[in-house]
Amino acid sequence: MEKIIVEFWYVLVLIAAVLHSIWNFMLKRSENKQIFLWSLLLWSIIIFLPISIYFWPNTISIKHLVFWGVGSAIIHSIYSLFLIKAYEKSDFTVAYPIARGTGSLIVIIIGITILKEDVEIITILGTLLIIFGIYILYSGLNLRNGIKTFNVIKDSPWPVLVGITIASYTIFDKLAVSFIPPIILYVIENIGQAIVLGSSIHKQGKKTIYEQWRKHWYKMALAGLFAGLAYILVLIVLTEIPVSYVSPIRETSIVIGSVIGFVFLKEKFSIQKLFGSIVIFIGVVLIIT
Repeated sequence: MEKIIVEFWYVLVLIAAVLHSIWNFMLKRSENKQIFLWSLLLWSIIIFLPISIYFWPNTISIKHLVFWGVGSAIIHSIYSLFLIKAYEKSDFTVAYPIARGTGSLIVIIIGITILKEDVEIITILGTLLIIFGIYILYSGLNLRNGIKTFNVIKDSPWPVLVGITIASYTIFDKLAVSFIPPIILYVIENIGQAIVLGSSIHKQGKKTIYEQWRKHWYKMALAGLFAGLAYILVLIVLTEIPVSYVSPIRETSIVIGSVIGFVFLKEKFSIQKLFGSIVIFIGVVLIIT
């Protein structure tokens, strides 16, 4: 029975990975990335705020709401700003794997060393395979290409910075859900992100914002729904199983994102990317089994 329950949590993480890949794909394809991201945040608030009010507990500490809610909002806002830059400067099939892989590696290290989570050897092996798969996806097996990879990252560090902020909000939110229910935490951090991004969006002018909403409001709403479901599922799972397990499994989205980039964005999908995706998938399977 316990194994079935654990597998249920893993399924939720995999569903979240699919949803996360889809809304990131929609953001990458958007005409105006800043307005699109800000708008999907607003739609997430519109969709999930009534639900969070319904599930609002009778007693909740204002101190916890302020510290954990505002802290999460700040970290997620930095993540959003870095994410926009990453997608503006890099291919989807480059930015997405590097960002997710870097975040996963940092989370595993912190989970083991600082949070003292009990992680099995098979999980560590699976995580290393995921990181190796990301390297292959990005650089292939050629050492010279690997050196070029580091040069590219040095010239455009945005995907790595996204990965660092992913690790930061994952660890922070893992602690936060002990004090604030997942859906409430999600709405709070979304409000914070919307305020931060809104302060820069208004510079584009009301006319530009109106035109983007008129043409793409339904895509923004759908992306907001997917983004909300994806992260709320992750927050719920974080209340039950160690972050060292959750974070690597989320990286299934790397494979999904690579396929999406190939099929819909017409980005190159070479043999090395296929091989890297397979290695990542094997790593995930090792963690789950």
